[in-house]
Amino acid sequence: MGDGDTGVLVAAERRLAAETGVTRRRDLGVLAVRDLERFALVAGAPALPDGQAPPLYLSSVMGWSPGPPESELRPDGSGTDETRGLPLEGLRLMGAGQELQFHHPARAGDRVVETTTLLSVRHKSGRTGDLLLLHVRREFADGAGRPLVTCDETFVAR
Repeated sequence: MGDGDTGVLVAAERRLAAETGVTRRRDLGVLAVRDLERFALVAGAPALPDGQAPPLYLSSVMGWSPGPPESELRPDGSGTDETRGLPLEGLRLMGAGQELQFHHPARAGDRVVETTTLLSVRHKSGRTGDLLLLHVRREFADGAGRPLVTCDETFVAR
């Protein structure tokens, strides 16, 4: 990793450290039957009763908007909507695992609210150079506040 890359990583670590513990809330809208059916089809998930969402649906959807123009994509191909509102300018992001807790099933017609908190950021030296490990918690609830899914995620940022 060159000196310029190290500087970008150090600056990002400082920005992210300032965001540790900050919780962001976002209304994701109402779950549509068509979206749940499409997800189940491509994921090979069985049909579920009463418009129930496949269990991995909420944690798997990276972006809830139609997506940005190609010119606005980040270097790793993701849109800013997919970075959980974190200041990741100049970094490439890669998923490094999830731990899920399922509380109640989500259903078509449910309004879903997501809260996202950066729990920690850690600078680490790996085989291929320096990186940041980010630990993020996303909590999904229905419009009444009933918990649906808690998703603890680890990301590698370079």
